[in-house]
Amino acid sequence: MIRQVQRKGVTVLIIEHTMQAMVQLVDRFSVLDHGRLIAEGTPAEIVRDPRVIEAYLGKKWVDRVAVTAS
Repeated sequence: MIRQVQRKGVTVLIIEHTMQAMVQLVDRFSVLDHGRLIAEGTPAEIVRDPRVIEAYLGKKWVDRVAVTAS
């Protein structure tokens, strides 16, 4: 449903903490930590940003991305 709305040219704002789902759904991220903007960019940029990893993703995510990238 979100993609259908998006294809019609409507901007969709989603507030969500489940990064795995959002990485596959969105074109751009704005990531907040304690109300402060810590990163903006594409999903590929965001999942590799050290600030986002520290705040949301953790070491398991880093290990998974490293395996996928190799």
